[in-house]
Amino acid sequence: MCVPSVQDVFAIGDCSGYLETTGKPTLPALAQVAEREGKYLANLLNEIGKANGGRANSAKEIELGVPFVYKHLGSMATIGRYKALVDLRESKDAKGISMTGFVSWFIWRSAYLTRVISWRNRFYVAINWFTTFVFGRDISRI
Repeated sequence: MCVPSVQDVFAIGDCSGYLETTGKPTLPALAQVAEREGKYLANLLNEIGKANGGRANSAKEIELGVPFVYKHLGSMATIGRYKALVDLRESKDAKGISMTGFVSWFIWRSAYLTRVISWRNRFYVAINWFTTFVFGRDISRI
């Protein structure tokens, strides 16, 4: 995550990639990658700060620890009309769950609710989904 041409500069998310000379592939442009990179970088910056690294060019004097390693946990996507795709394999060749349909839609919704921050918002989202499921979408125009 260190930008090689500039000292004390880090890159995460879509703008970060590996140099071709390292032989490592570029990470996928997913929120899953950016979230984990952000947590890793936050911990790394906290360690640099604890080691009196709050000044320019101080990161080269500090051991940066274990490099970031990405492990794919799977992908989920809703495709509408109570259907979704769930692929919980590390790669195309690996064993794991891969399914479509209503059950995968329910799994996707459950996973989404776990990512909502507050209990209040989880409640609102669940109630909104329930009313949409029972009464359908409101397609009226103002």
